[in-house]
Amino acid sequence: MSKKSSGFLVGAIIGGAAAAAAALLLTPKSGKKMREDLLDQLDDVSEGKASEFAGIAQLKSNEINDLAKQKKEEYSWVGDKVSARVDHAKMTSNDLLEGLKDKTSGVQEEFKRTSNEVKGKVNDLTHEDIVLNEDDITDDLYTAIEKTDI
Repeated sequence: MSKKSSGFLVGAIIGGAAAAAAALLLTPKSGKKMREDLLDQLDDVSEGKASEFAGIAQLKSNEINDLAKQKKEEYSWVGDKVSARVDHAKMTSNDLLEGLKDKTSGVQEEFKRTSNEVKGKVNDLTHEDIVLNEDDITDDLYTAIEKTDI
């Protein structure tokens, strides 16, 4: 319904209500009878307005529903694109994780090997008798050994 025709309809309803009220007020009736007639007229106008507003609400609801469907179809590509990006990010992070696992595994193996070599060298040194001659020791080292009472 256009604004022009809905404005006309509102004007017609208000004009009709004003005419009915004027007719009721100008006819000779008792106060009680006049109040009853006014309440009846008010109920009639209220029911008409309520159904009119319900019709307008229904029309607007249908328009909004149609617009929502149209926009959903129009922008369905956004969901597909986001989904593709998420899948790509998952794949990339999995690849990075696997690469890191491989690298850390290699480092871990190298560390274990080096650690075992160092342990072997330390064991060899502790089991061998090390004999130092005075000629092998510099003066500073010899002085330090004498002070520590080894």
